Amino acid sequence: MLHKIWNTLRYGDSRTKSFLLWEFALIAATVILLGAAIGTQSFLPGLAAIVTAIIAAAMAKDVALVVKNGASAGGEMPKSKRGKNGEEQDAKEQEEREKEDEEEFGENALASMTPEKLKRLLIRYKVRQEHVPVVIDLCVPERIRQAPGFAWVQDGMLKVLLIDRKPRMIERPLSALQVMEVERGIAVKASNEYVELRDNEVMKKAFTPYLPRYQKKEIGGRTVLIKNLYVLDEEIKFTSTSVNELKKLFSFRIELADRRLSEMNLSSYYKKIFVDSFLWRDGILSLQEYKANVEQVIDSLADPAVPYGEFETTLSALINSGLLPTEYRNYAMTKRQEKESGSTEKKGKKKGRR
Repeated sequence: MLHKIWNTLRYGDSRTKSFLLWEFALIAATVILLGAAIGTQSFLPGLAAIVTAIIAAAMAKDVALVVKNGASAGGEMPKSKRGKNGEEQDAKEQEEREKEDEEEFGENALASMTPEKLKRLLIRYKVRQEHVPVVIDLCVPERIRQAPGFAWVQDGMLKVLLIDRKPRMIERPLSALQVMEVERGIAVKASNEYVELRDNEVMKKAFTPYLPRYQKKEIGGRTVLIKNLYVLDEEIKFTSTSVNELKKLFSFRIELADRRLSEMNLSSYYKKIFVDSFLWRDGILSLQEYKANVEQVIDSLADPAVPYGEFETTLSALINSGLLPTEYRNYAMTKRQEKESGSTEKKGKKKGRR
């Protein structure tokens, strides 16, 4: 909850931020007035504290609604009431969809899917043409485990039509999806991974490219299969191969927590290449994208404005840790010399003009 409040304050629209700040101000005023009443043993501060507390309590329900729903992409707070008729229409459409789903799929949509049924399903749930395939590995609150689906963006919301035993929709406001965190090194048993999805040829063909990228790792003398998951809204865990699909729909940044990055005194240049190297190995960045990012970082590192000691230390750390091959030392040195020569020439020209 605190994380969502923080996200709303950082990324919400001005009306939402103002609403939350007023609530915090009322709470703070209540605490201060209560303290003054106790300290001075005066009736008036106590009475004022009661008034501010009542107002804050009245606003608390709206605060919970704002934080839960987030701010819409258009900048309006999603609190508009559609009215009884609109709600009844939504309920009726949902009931009709569920009835058609049951008639077509029986007890297991994932197992009984055909190309024709899949086309009808997308139409029934009004999936936008600009949708992408994704796989959610796990989401405990929504009771999702290794389910494929189709994602799209509409009205400031990320919508996902999941194809589980029964088709169903989940939605999240984009305002709450600014950061994607990485959950690393999850040990798995191959025989337990995506069994039902692999049993249906239609689903297998459509979603195999979006299953996790598995890696082998030696743990305690035995080889273990591991995967990395990418977490949105603190609970929706997507496969690594779904990340690039989601990037087509909306923007977010990927945060990688690593003990070495926090414990060691490393420069921002090192951390950038460390994270990009991880994303490249996990298929989030292509080789071309990774190389371009590395060259951009080295170009910045080689700037004469960066102290030579930091330049040399960072470059050595990158090479010694295996993040960069040794030939990049010559590349970086050449860049540094070119930039220093260019800087010297500019200074000479300025002196000549005088």
